[in-house]
Amino acid sequence: MTETLEAMTRPDSNGTPSLPKRAAPKGLLPSTWLERTLNLEYVVGEDLRTTEATLLDVYPAGPIVNAGGARTLISWDTIAVLELIND
Repeated sequence: MTETLEAMTRPDSNGTPSLPKRAAPKGLLPSTWLERTLNLEYVVGEDLRTTEATLLDVYPAGPIVNAGGARTLISWDTIAVLELIND
């Protein structure tokens, strides 16, 4: 009986148990996408551009990719499609 009581959480105002909040930040993309090749479509002006790139990292401003040997930040507001290529 004692073990059950210690494992239970205190109910909130609605009577349902409240779960602890997750302390870690939530990622923008799954970490399994890093170092994977993807198809990337993005808009520059009114032109839709397509490229194949390797995802290096993800920031709130956008993903960092290796496209044509150069590390490039693609802004989230210009991305039309970000699609993994099956390995």
